[in-house]
Amino acid sequence: LRARNTKPTEPGAQPKAVSPVKAWDSDGSSGSSENDPGAATVVPFDPVPPPRLLSVRSRAPATDGYNYDDAANTSGRKPAQKELRVCAVTWNMCGRKFPSNLEPMLAPLFGRGDDGDVVRGWSAADDDEDGIDTPCDIVVIGVQEAAAMDGFVEGILSALGGDDEFVHLAGVSLEPGGWIQMEVFLRRELLPLVSDVRRDAVSCGIGNVLGNKGSVGVAFTCAGAELCFLNAHLAAHTEKVKQRNADYHRIVRTMFAPRVGSQNGSISSSKAVRKPKAKANAVAPADAPDETGALKPHTPIDPHRPTPETPSRFGGLLKRRAWTAAERFDMCVFMGDLNYRVEGNRRAVDVLLENDMMDVMLSNDQLGIEKAAGRAFSGWSEAELKFPPTYKLNRGTADVYDTSAKQRVPSWTDRVLWRTKTGGKVRCNDGADVYTSAKGIRTSDHLPVVARIKTTIFDARLAAIRGGGHPSTGSRSRLCSVM
Repeated sequence: LRARNTKPTEPGAQPKAVSPVKAWDSDGSSGSSENDPGAATVVPFDPVPPPRLLSVRSRAPATDGYNYDDAANTSGRKPAQKELRVCAVTWNMCGRKFPSNLEPMLAPLFGRGDDGDVVRGWSAADDDEDGIDTPCDIVVIGVQEAAAMDGFVEGILSALGGDDEFVHLAGVSLEPGGWIQMEVFLRRELLPLVSDVRRDAVSCGIGNVLGNKGSVGVAFTCAGAELCFLNAHLAAHTEKVKQRNADYHRIVRTMFAPRVGSQNGSISSSKAVRKPKAKANAVAPADAPDETGALKPHTPIDPHRPTPETPSRFGGLLKRRAWTAAERFDMCVFMGDLNYRVEGNRRAVDVLLENDMMDVMLSNDQLGIEKAAGRAFSGWSEAELKFPPTYKLNRGTADVYDTSAKQRVPSWTDRVLWRTKTGGKVRCNDGADVYTSAKGIRTSDHLPVVARIKTTIFDARLAAIRGGGHPSTGSRSRLCSVM
């Protein structure tokens, strides 16, 4: 075969010698070739560290009803896959300062500290030195009832092996008070694959203004897949099931919802676009959308904005499907102190715990009941609960439940759930291989809950984002909910 746009060699002509391609120097030059007219031309490349080599494995049958094989065949090529280990940690801090050593919080991810003993003198870097790959790619930590958080990010980075291994991608907190916060960490080699980092927050406190209840969120694109992480603190008390359900629906319908016709993140309530009123103390810089619905960084938004109405036509006779973060992202992870309790009295639950009858307790778990009835978290996945309840413990213990006069019923209030979009780019066929509590952290009346979700990105974009990925790693937004 003859190369395109080349002239055929004349009969009897000798082939022209071509010098080998020279390696590029660190400054982007290829060395002197002025005296070598036959030197091959080399195009400079963007010096972005290449992502980790892709491990292509046979795909398990899809479980969401979408035929991925047919989609691949239409493109005429075998789609690339990127396997990610998405780790989520939720912890209600009970207003207490976090311990100086945060390694026990992540210990379940590394198969250590499961017996509850505090891990000392160990770090994730030790596993790398032993030839063991650090078992997480994305680490998202959501806290509720947070105290002073100075040094928290640095402590997590240290527990993950240092900033040579991981970067702090983004953080967000709901103000005032900063009771609900979330930090997102990413394996450094994945940074070139990340773009479009966005933040949002929704208040569910009194009048949808007070920030003690609600949610914060971070969303970004990784290898072409849109990922969303939500950290929430829902209404408390056993009898407030309906309020918890309402909080859930407000969060998923409001978080990252397009806000067309507004420049401060509020919803346009009529056909005419109203000019937003200036609010002197309402919001701090965060993320808000443009006219396409895509969020732009450093634009004010209102966490207390009303829940968007379901779009309708013909005077409300026909209603279209409303926005929901649960279905609009390729993968959405919902974590937090969801406050769903175990129905029953304390004496009966104590007997169940003593006899290891957790199946009976789970049948009376409010979240399981509401989910099965379709009233909240319908379609979400959760790993099997095989660990004891994480609330309410006497501080300083890992297995002594509330001995105060209130005698609160032990419950699984702290949960991690996930959902993938039908026909989207992400599948979690293998579910979570880690779902447990971190018994080494005992400063609160809640134990942290840790989950690791085995995730596969279908048709992954493994080329580095031009410019080296998201430029503002470690940036933080504080979203205020006081008018």
